[in-house]
Amino acid sequence: MTNSSTSNTRQAWILVVGLGVVMAISFGISFNAFSIFTLPIVDAFGASLEQAARIATVFMITMTLTMPAAGWLLDHAPPRPVMTLGAVVTALGYVLAAHSDSLTLFTAAIGLAGVGVGASTYVPAFTLVTRWMSPRRQGLAFGVLLAVTAIGGIFFPILLTRMIAAFGLRDTLQVCAAMVFFICLPLLLWLVRLPPPGLHAAEQAAADAGTQGGIGKALCMPRYWLWVGMFLLITLSSLSILMGLVPYLVSVGYTADAAALIYGTLAAAAIVGSLLFGALSTRWGAGRTLVLGVILASLGMACLLVAPHPSFGVLALVLFVLIGGTTFNLVNQFSPTLLMELIGQRNFGSLLGIGNLISGLGAAMGPTLFGYLVDSTRSYVLPLSLSAAMMALALLPLIMLLRSPRLPRAALVVPS
Repeated sequence: MTNSSTSNTRQAWILVVGLGVVMAISFGISFNAFSIFTLPIVDAFGASLEQAARIATVFMITMTLTMPAAGWLLDHAPPRPVMTLGAVVTALGYVLAAHSDSLTLFTAAIGLAGVGVGASTYVPAFTLVTRWMSPRRQGLAFGVLLAVTAIGGIFFPILLTRMIAAFGLRDTLQVCAAMVFFICLPLLLWLVRLPPPGLHAAEQAAADAGTQGGIGKALCMPRYWLWVGMFLLITLSSLSILMGLVPYLVSVGYTADAAALIYGTLAAAAIVGSLLFGALSTRWGAGRTLVLGVILASLGMACLLVAPHPSFGVLALVLFVLIGGTTFNLVNQFSPTLLMELIGQRNFGSLLGIGNLISGLGAAMGPTLFGYLVDSTRSYVLPLSLSAAMMALALLPLIMLLRSPRLPRAALVVPS
């Protein structure tokens, strides 16, 4: 291996870890925090659970609307301006939220933060990693990226719960903004750049041969829409559970601190899952590994229904954390690999962004629907059952997807 190759490989892995830190913070104060923020928002604005959950929905909508544009820009322009501007907008959104005097302004400010997160995290990060990493290493790279991201989910729920108790919701939001501005922004300015010209050119050219028709051809492929449907069902189910978990645990008798601790252990389990299932995928492939993950995730969600039981509740929660936590990030880890196997690398950022837009807009309704069902039925049984059922239903498009024609493996991995 030449010195140049060694340097590029080292730079690629530094980029993966750095982007993981950015995503750990950005998602730690949003996805991993909205369930923590729900009850303080209810108290601060006199809102219902449905109104508080709607804030997460707005965030999801604005974030997913931004993703296709971010993906398209990364297919046609340098990534650094896109991602750094996204970090600035995220910080601004949280500052405005901290100073909002109404629920409407607060929701709009969090929506603005969603635009920033969409421009600086998932689609841009995964697209950039595919540029730096050869196809044979992308599965491992995605696993490491998500494992680092999940570390934020361990600490932020506990940290934010204690900060809100000590300083209040508004000061906590200003600290969130400071973390994005003083940590994420410098990391993006330092790390984000395109790889040297010609890096992995042979692999990219071979993969692109499968989609010479560009985006239009890919959008006409049934297998692409099976991928989107699978992504939608899994994301809708997972996000609904994630946003409603802490209020549910509090409702069945757990303290806010205990609920936040359980919430945080999900992220610890996700780290183990990303690495464990990543290793398994080297033997089984991304698709078959994801099938196993979906089956386990649906069973883990069903365990939550037993949480109020006086004798088996604790055991059920342990099983939920072990099963649900280890499988939580698998769709994000393996869906990019599945997409590349199905349509190749040409316009990958745009197609990943479009898929995330469609699935994200649908999934964004999950927290609001979850909260509505809780308010209407005065019970968590129906929304929890529906979430588990949607996860199991995702097996249908996933299995159909695996049976559809794919690019030959040789087109994706060039022998060394």
